[in-house]
Amino acid sequence: MMPMQRQKQAGLTFVEVLVGLAVGVIVIGGGLSIYASSVRSGSQTLLASKLNQELGALMLVMTNDIRRAGYWATAIANEADQNPFNLPGSTALVVVDNMDADAVQPPTGQGSCITYAYDATYIPGNIGGLLESNDLFGFRLNGTSVQMRQSGDVDGTDCVGGTCNSCENGEWRDVNDSNVVEITQLTFDLSNSQCLNSSEPNEEDDNANGTIDEPAEQDCYATVPPIGSNEVTMETREVTITLTGQLASDNTVQASATHSVRVRNNVLRTW
Repeated sequence: MMPMQRQKQAGLTFVEVLVGLAVGVIVIGGGLSIYASSVRSGSQTLLASKLNQELGALMLVMTNDIRRAGYWATAIANEADQNPFNLPGSTALVVVDNMDADAVQPPTGQGSCITYAYDATYIPGNIGGLLESNDLFGFRLNGTSVQMRQSGDVDGTDCVGGTCNSCENGEWRDVNDSNVVEITQLTFDLSNSQCLNSSEPNEEDDNANGTIDEPAEQDCYATVPPIGSNEVTMETREVTITLTGQLASDNTVQASATHSVRVRNNVLRTW
Protein backbone atom coordinates (compact mmCIF):
# COMPACT_ATOMS: atom_id res chain seq x y z
CA MET A 1 0.00 0.00 0.00
CA MET A 2 1.38 3.27 -1.09
CA PRO A 3 1.61 5.92 1.64
CA MET A 4 -0.49 9.13 1.08
CA GLN A 5 1.55 11.95 -0.22
CA ARG A 6 1.04 15.10 1.80
CA GLN A 7 0.36 18.14 -0.42
CA LYS A 8 2.13 21.30 0.55
CA GLN A 9 -0.20 24.26 1.38
CA ALA A 10 0.41 27.24 -0.81
CA GLY A 11 0.15 30.78 0.74
CA LEU A 12 -1.60 33.84 -0.64
CA THR A 13 0.10 35.79 -3.31
CA PHE A 14 0.87 39.47 -2.84
CA VAL A 15 -1.81 40.41 -5.34
CA GLU A 16 -4.43 38.36 -3.48
CA VAL A 17 -3.52 40.09 -0.20
CA LEU A 18 -3.91 43.50 -1.83
CA VAL A 19 -7.28 42.55 -3.31
CA GLY A 20 -8.48 41.28 0.07
CA LEU A 21 -7.38 44.45 1.82
CA ALA A 22 -9.11 46.59 -0.81
CA VAL A 23 -12.38 44.66 -0.43
CA GLY A 24 -12.15 44.97 3.36
CA VAL A 25 -11.54 48.72 3.21
CA ILE A 26 -14.54 49.16 0.88
CA VAL A 27 -16.83 47.14 3.15
CA ILE A 28 -15.70 48.91 6.33
CA GLY A 29 -15.85 52.32 4.62
CA GLY A 30 -19.40 51.63 3.45
CA GLY A 31 -20.45 50.63 6.93
CA LEU A 32 -18.89 53.73 8.46
CA SER A 33 -20.55 55.93 5.83
CA ILE A 34 -23.97 54.47 6.59
CA TYR A 35 -23.39 54.91 10.32
CA ALA A 36 -22.25 58.53 9.91
CA SER A 37 -25.25 59.29 7.68
CA SER A 38 -27.57 57.77 10.25
CA VAL A 39 -26.01 59.85 13.04
CA ARG A 40 -26.31 63.05 10.98
CA SER A 41 -29.91 62.30 10.07
CA GLY A 42 -30.78 61.61 13.70
CA SER A 43 -29.08 64.81 14.81
CA GLN A 44 -30.93 66.89 12.20
CA THR A 45 -34.22 65.32 13.24
CA LEU A 46 -33.60 66.19 16.88
CA LEU A 47 -32.63 69.77 15.99
CA ALA A 48 -35.70 70.20 13.77
CA SER A 49 -37.89 68.79 16.53
CA LYS A 50 -36.40 71.23 19.02
CA LEU A 51 -37.06 74.18 16.70
CA ASN A 52 -40.65 73.09 15.97
CA GLN A 53 -41.27 72.73 19.70
CA GLU A 54 -39.97 76.24 20.37
CA LEU A 55 -42.07 77.76 17.57
CA GLY A 56 -45.14 75.83 18.72
CA ALA A 57 -44.80 77.12 22.27
CA LEU A 58 -44.34 80.68 21.04
CA MET A 59 -47.38 80.40 18.76
CA LEU A 60 -49.48 79.07 21.65
CA VAL A 61 -48.57 82.06 23.82
CA MET A 62 -49.57 84.52 21.09
CA THR A 63 -52.83 82.86 20.05
CA ASN A 64 -54.08 82.43 23.62
CA ASP A 65 -53.44 86.07 24.45
CA ILE A 66 -54.70 87.63 21.21
CA ARG A 67 -57.96 85.69 21.57
CA ARG A 68 -58.73 87.76 24.70
CA ALA A 69 -58.58 91.12 22.92
CA GLY A 70 -61.49 93.38 23.85
CA TYR A 71 -62.54 91.46 26.96
CA TRP A 72 -64.55 93.68 29.35
CA ALA A 73 -64.93 92.19 32.81
CA THR A 74 -67.75 94.54 33.87
CA ALA A 75 -69.56 94.66 30.55
CA ILE A 76 -72.77 96.68 30.56
CA ALA A 77 -75.73 95.30 28.62
CA ASN A 78 -76.56 97.18 25.40
CA GLU A 79 -73.40 99.29 25.68
CA ALA A 80 -70.92 97.11 23.81
CA ASP A 81 -70.04 100.05 21.56
CA GLN A 82 -68.72 101.83 24.68
CA ASN A 83 -66.32 99.02 25.62
CA PRO A 84 -63.19 100.87 26.86
CA PHE A 85 -61.03 97.90 25.82
CA ASN A 86 -62.38 97.68 22.28
CA LEU A 87 -62.73 101.25 21.01
CA PRO A 88 -61.93 101.79 17.30
CA GLY A 89 -59.00 104.15 16.83
CA SER A 90 -58.10 103.76 20.47
CA THR A 91 -57.84 100.37 22.21
CA ALA A 92 -59.32 98.01 19.60
CA LEU A 93 -56.97 95.46 18.07
CA VAL A 94 -54.90 96.75 15.17
CA VAL A 95 -51.95 95.52 13.13
CA VAL A 96 -49.01 97.87 12.67
CA ASP A 97 -46.50 97.74 9.80
CA ASN A 98 -43.53 97.29 12.14
CA MET A 99 -42.15 98.71 15.36
CA ASP A 100 -40.08 101.30 13.49
CA ALA A 101 -42.62 102.58 10.94
CA ASP A 102 -45.41 102.36 13.54
CA ALA A 103 -48.05 102.81 10.82
CA VAL A 104 -51.47 101.31 11.57
CA GLN A 105 -52.52 99.09 8.68
CA PRO A 106 -56.03 98.88 7.12
CA PRO A 107 -58.60 96.66 8.91
CA THR A 108 -57.67 93.78 6.59
CA GLY A 109 -53.95 94.58 6.37
CA GLN A 110 -50.88 92.88 7.75
CA GLY A 111 -47.69 93.74 9.64
CA SER A 112 -45.13 92.47 12.13
CA CYS A 113 -46.68 94.13 15.19
CA ILE A 114 -50.11 93.79 16.79
CA THR A 115 -51.58 95.78 19.69
CA TYR A 116 -54.80 95.40 21.67
CA ALA A 117 -56.28 95.72 25.14
CA TYR A 118 -58.36 93.63 27.53
CA ASP A 119 -59.52 93.85 31.13
CA ALA A 120 -56.66 92.02 32.90
CA THR A 121 -58.45 91.51 36.21
CA TYR A 122 -56.25 88.48 36.93
CA ILE A 123 -53.41 90.87 37.71
CA PRO A 124 -53.33 91.76 41.43
CA GLY A 125 -54.54 95.31 41.96
CA ASN A 126 -56.12 95.60 38.51
CA ILE A 127 -59.53 97.32 38.67
CA GLY A 128 -62.22 95.74 36.52
CA GLY A 129 -63.81 98.04 33.97
CA LEU A 130 -61.08 100.68 34.21
CA LEU A 131 -58.50 101.00 31.41
CA GLU A 132 -55.08 100.83 33.05
CA SER A 133 -51.50 100.55 31.88
CA ASN A 134 -51.41 96.80 32.54
CA ASP A 135 -54.46 96.30 30.30
CA LEU A 136 -52.44 97.08 27.17
CA PHE A 137 -50.89 94.15 25.32
CA GLY A 138 -49.32 93.25 22.00
CA PHE A 139 -46.60 91.36 20.17
CA ARG A 140 -43.90 92.63 17.84
CA LEU A 141 -40.78 91.43 16.03
CA ASN A 142 -37.67 93.19 17.28
CA GLY A 143 -34.53 91.95 15.56
CA THR A 144 -34.61 88.17 16.00
CA SER A 145 -36.86 88.23 19.06
CA VAL A 146 -40.62 88.20 19.50
CA GLN A 147 -41.54 90.65 22.23
CA MET A 148 -44.73 90.94 24.27
CA ARG A 149 -46.00 94.18 25.75
CA GLN A 150 -46.22 93.88 29.52
CA SER A 151 -47.74 97.31 30.12
CA GLY A 152 -48.33 100.56 28.27
CA ASP A 153 -48.77 104.26 28.76
CA VAL A 154 -52.45 105.20 28.85
CA ASP A 155 -53.25 108.61 27.37
CA GLY A 156 -56.07 109.90 29.56
CA THR A 157 -58.70 107.27 30.26
CA ASP A 158 -59.33 105.87 26.78
CA CYS A 159 -56.14 106.35 24.76
CA VAL A 160 -57.59 109.20 22.71
CA GLY A 161 -55.59 109.69 19.53
CA GLY A 162 -54.59 106.05 19.22
CA THR A 163 -51.39 106.34 21.26
CA CYS A 164 -52.15 102.99 22.90
CA ASN A 165 -51.78 101.37 19.47
CA SER A 166 -48.17 102.52 19.11
CA CYS A 167 -45.69 99.65 18.90
CA GLU A 168 -43.22 101.81 20.81
CA ASN A 169 -45.66 102.45 23.64
CA GLY A 170 -44.94 100.76 26.95
CA GLU A 171 -42.68 98.01 28.26
CA TRP A 172 -41.86 95.08 25.97
CA ARG A 173 -40.05 91.87 26.91
CA ASP A 174 -38.60 89.02 24.88
CA VAL A 175 -40.71 85.89 24.67
CA ASN A 176 -38.12 83.68 22.97
CA ASP A 177 -34.44 83.28 23.80
CA SER A 178 -32.63 84.52 20.68
CA ASN A 179 -29.52 82.62 21.80
CA VAL A 180 -31.49 79.43 21.14
CA VAL A 181 -34.00 80.36 18.42
CA GLU A 182 -33.80 83.33 16.05
CA ILE A 183 -37.11 84.55 14.64
CA THR A 184 -36.68 85.70 11.04
CA GLN A 185 -40.30 86.50 10.19
CA LEU A 186 -43.45 87.37 12.12
CA THR A 187 -46.62 88.42 10.30
CA PHE A 188 -50.08 89.22 11.62
CA ASP A 189 -52.63 89.12 8.76
CA LEU A 190 -56.20 90.43 9.16
CA SER A 191 -57.36 89.63 5.61
CA ASN A 192 -60.00 87.17 6.90
CA SER A 193 -61.63 89.77 9.14
CA GLN A 194 -65.12 90.95 8.22
CA CYS A 195 -67.28 93.99 8.90
CA LEU A 196 -71.09 93.94 8.70
CA ASN A 197 -73.28 97.03 8.59
CA SER A 198 -76.37 95.97 10.53
CA SER A 199 -78.22 99.10 9.39
CA GLU A 200 -78.42 97.74 5.84
CA PRO A 201 -80.58 97.55 3.84
CA ASN A 202 -81.72 101.12 4.40
CA GLU A 203 -83.12 101.93 0.95
CA GLU A 204 -80.39 104.48 0.31
CA ASP A 205 -77.47 104.76 -2.12
CA ASP A 206 -74.76 104.98 0.56
CA ASN A 207 -71.75 104.78 -1.76
CA ALA A 208 -73.26 107.14 -4.35
CA ASN A 209 -72.83 104.87 -7.36
CA GLY A 210 -76.43 104.83 -8.46
CA THR A 211 -77.41 101.51 -6.86
CA ILE A 212 -79.52 101.22 -3.71
CA ASP A 213 -78.70 98.61 -1.07
CA GLU A 214 -76.12 96.70 -3.08
CA PRO A 215 -74.06 94.00 -1.26
CA ALA A 216 -71.01 96.29 -0.99
CA GLU A 217 -73.02 98.60 1.27
CA GLN A 218 -73.40 95.79 3.82
CA ASP A 219 -69.60 95.46 4.00
CA CYS A 220 -68.47 98.36 6.17
CA TYR A 221 -64.87 97.83 5.08
CA ALA A 222 -65.90 98.41 1.46
CA THR A 223 -68.41 101.17 2.25
CA VAL A 224 -67.48 103.10 5.38
CA PRO A 225 -70.55 104.66 7.03
CA PRO A 226 -70.42 108.45 7.42
CA ILE A 227 -69.74 109.91 10.85
CA GLY A 228 -72.97 110.96 12.53
CA SER A 229 -75.13 108.55 10.52
CA ASN A 230 -75.87 106.45 13.65
CA GLU A 231 -75.39 103.32 11.58
CA VAL A 232 -74.25 100.31 13.58
CA THR A 233 -71.43 98.05 12.41
CA MET A 234 -69.87 94.89 13.81
CA GLU A 235 -66.35 93.67 13.04
CA THR A 236 -65.24 90.08 13.50
CA ARG A 237 -61.48 89.92 13.77
CA GLU A 238 -59.49 86.91 12.60
CA VAL A 239 -55.71 87.03 12.86
CA THR A 240 -53.52 84.68 10.82
CA ILE A 241 -50.08 84.44 12.41
CA THR A 242 -47.06 83.30 10.39
CA LEU A 243 -43.88 82.59 12.30
CA THR A 244 -40.52 81.59 10.81
CA GLY A 245 -37.36 80.85 12.75
CA GLN A 246 -34.01 79.11 12.81
CA LEU A 247 -31.70 77.67 15.42
CA ALA A 248 -29.07 80.13 16.58
CA SER A 249 -26.49 77.35 16.67
CA ASP A 250 -27.26 76.12 13.16
CA ASN A 251 -29.08 78.46 10.77
CA THR A 252 -29.57 75.64 8.27
CA VAL A 253 -32.24 74.25 10.60
CA GLN A 254 -35.30 76.35 9.75
CA ALA A 255 -39.04 75.97 10.21
CA SER A 256 -42.29 77.89 9.80
CA ALA A 257 -45.66 77.75 11.53
CA THR A 258 -49.01 79.31 10.65
CA HIS A 259 -52.10 79.54 12.83
CA SER A 260 -55.35 81.51 12.71
CA VAL A 261 -57.04 82.83 15.81
CA ARG A 262 -60.57 84.25 16.02
CA VAL A 263 -60.86 87.11 18.50
CA ARG A 264 -63.79 86.35 20.79
CA ASN A 265 -64.98 89.93 21.28
CA ASN A 266 -66.35 91.66 18.19
CA VAL A 267 -65.95 95.39 17.64
CA LEU A 268 -69.37 97.06 17.83
CA ARG A 269 -69.49 100.67 16.62
CA THR A 270 -72.15 103.34 16.27
CA TRP A 271 -71.17 105.90 13.65
